[in-house]
Amino acid sequence: MTTTTSPALPASADLPFSRPTVLNRLASLRSRIPTVVLFAAVSFSGWTIDYALVLILNSLTGSVLYAVVGARVVSCTLGFLLNRRLFRAAPETFWRSAGGYAAVQGGVAATSYAGIAVLAGAGAPLWLAKVLVDSTLFIVNYLAQSRLVYRAPAPAERPVPVQALATAA
Repeated sequence: MTTTTSPALPASADLPFSRPTVLNRLASLRSRIPTVVLFAAVSFSGWTIDYALVLILNSLTGSVLYAVVGARVVSCTLGFLLNRRLFRAAPETFWRSAGGYAAVQGGVAATSYAGIAVLAGAGAPLWLAKVLVDSTLFIVNYLAQSRLVYRAPAPAERPVPVQALATAA
């Protein structure tokens, strides 16, 4: 009679959880790619969603205002969550950065709507007006987010480390 033995356990290097994951690869990639390039990638994905929603919502409502506002709410929520990771925002800064992000995006959305309304009123098709206005607002958006929303705290705002108590021997 032949006895069967269980196969040997794979070496730890062969286990799936010991291999580099996509997130680990992205984290290592993050250290080699400039922030502005990653910001552009996040912005482009958000803009793509925003662009599609503007066209869809405009065709459903017939209103450029409702289309721009509705699309911005969705794309800005996505952008905020992704940019927090990109700029490595600390968890305790969530509400401060959410307020700053809302203020910046409110200004960008108002400017975007005004520009689109002017161009569309002058006869430009909505799809072209959206592309022209939002591409010109890209650098303003980046600068505002990097300097106002996700900036490193000023020395006066940084928590003071608690000094270790020296024990007398």
